[in-house]
Amino acid sequence: MADAKSGQEKEASSVSPTGLARMPLEETPKASPAGGRTPARPGRDARPAAATLGIALMIVTGLVDLGLGAYWLFWGANLLGGVLFLAIGAAYLYGGRALRGDESWGWGAGVFAGAFAIFLGFLLLPFGAAPIALAVVVIAILVSVREYYGMVRYDSAEEDQRKAELRAQRTANPSGLHCPRCGSTRLWIVADGSAFCENCKSGILSVRPA
Repeated sequence: MADAKSGQEKEASSVSPTGLARMPLEETPKASPAGGRTPARPGRDARPAAATLGIALMIVTGLVDLGLGAYWLFWGANLLGGVLFLAIGAAYLYGGRALRGDESWGWGAGVFAGAFAIFLGFLLLPFGAAPIALAVVVIAILVSVREYYGMVRYDSAEEDQRKAELRAQRTANPSGLHCPRCGSTRLWIVADGSAFCENCKSGILSVRPA
């Protein structure tokens, strides 16, 4: 029985899959040394100094608006203005917290909160002058860093041109490689040697020369 079992194991081990490519394993990130900074996540540019300033100013403006809202609500005899400025202050604080975590929705929260603060500030002068001034500065800074948070107008012509250039680059196939399934040369080739055949719509782990 032992001989038969060992023979089956040898037969099973002699079979090896074909057409599979060995994929390199990603190295486990090493822990940062004690007292050191954790390495930044790749794939994201460093935050501009103006964006950091905008986040800090949003938090400060949110605290100022919360204080004014509490004043108008409890001592200023303006219930509506107090409630609205409490809401604006909360929007500033949550938006600043979101931007600190690189969440782009915080950009819109800061801009819209600033717009409402400017509108309501003119109705509550002279105390509304401070929220107006802070809102103008916050909006100006956020507009200046809108590209970092992806808040740019979509240009369809530029995007189509970029896609066409990428397609031409990936489907160039200068080596005349063929799809192992249908033999077509219409391959979308990736840098790691894998490809996608546009003729038979199948993915290929590795392509072979013609």
